[in-house]
Amino acid sequence: MKKNSSSGLKTDSRRISRVEQEIQSIVSLYIIQNLQAELPGLITIGRVHVPGDLRTANVYVSLLNIRTEEDESEGKKMPSDKQLDKAIKTLQYWSKDMQDAINRKLQMKYLPKLTFFADESTEKILRIEKILSNMSTSKEVNDIDDDEI
Repeated sequence: MKKNSSSGLKTDSRRISRVEQEIQSIVSLYIIQNLQAELPGLITIGRVHVPGDLRTANVYVSLLNIRTEEDESEGKKMPSDKQLDKAIKTLQYWSKDMQDAINRKLQMKYLPKLTFFADESTEKILRIEKILSNMSTSKEVNDIDDDEI
């Protein structure tokens, strides 16, 4: 007798989704409580991806409200890419402590290993909004010209 695999997939996907939400919440809280002073700006966690085996967790972060920092060696402002890289390295350095916090709260069979990545979706959204804004502005200008003729 075969088991209905579709109901098993729904249960698994709900569990994975719930684990992703919990990890996002715990990591966010950890960053707020412990790492604000070490980070070059405001870190936002865009999403967390956990595969079906629950052994790893990819955490996608972006950096907002960037504080301008002087590069000690050159006296120049650090570009946002360098600041984001610095933030990701800092988060990766503290990932073991974050994993301990996850373990205390979730008590799962396998503790997901955290890996941090830059979340580029926010930048893409902002670029698309800017393009759309420019398109609507140029359309308004064209509409005014047509009305005047």
